[in-house]
Amino acid sequence: MGNERRSANEHLHWLGILLIALGVAAVLAPVVAGSALVIMIGFILLIAGIVPIVRELKAEASKEKTMGLILGIITALTGIAVIGHPLFGLAFLTLLLVMYFVAEGVWKIVVSFRYKPASGWKWLLASGVLSLILGLLIWNQWPVSGMWAVGVLIGVNLLGTGLALVTLASTLKK
Repeated sequence: MGNERRSANEHLHWLGILLIALGVAAVLAPVVAGSALVIMIGFILLIAGIVPIVRELKAEASKEKTMGLILGIITALTGIAVIGHPLFGLAFLTLLLVMYFVAEGVWKIVVSFRYKPASGWKWLLASGVLSLILGLLIWNQWPVSGMWAVGVLIGVNLLGTGLALVTLASTLKK
């Protein structure tokens, strides 16, 4: 049992180190990291389009078959377009992130005032203001921000997760 626990801790530790290295690489080369993510999304869309096309071609004729084929073709073509033009996909993904950060920031700010009697309400307010500022900063530089925002955010996430895993592994070792 002790060897299994030590092995699991070592796996956590090395996975954390790998994620930290990937996070640093993503922050240093955000266009590459963002483009890689967009290309992965493109392949997912391509597969998500091909599956219903194949399924509908095997199905009996019906109105649903036509709609399924159309949806599958649109999804597959979207995947091909994203794979073929990852920087356009990156700019669009950045725009989606802007909308998310702004909406999240406004929501957190509004909700924080509901919790005003609680002692920690200011942390939720600060988090909302930070999300709103981040969204507005990215929007202010859009579409140029598409070249760095997604990659940097992926990198920061990987760094944070890697540090958490290394810390967890060292804590479990004790």
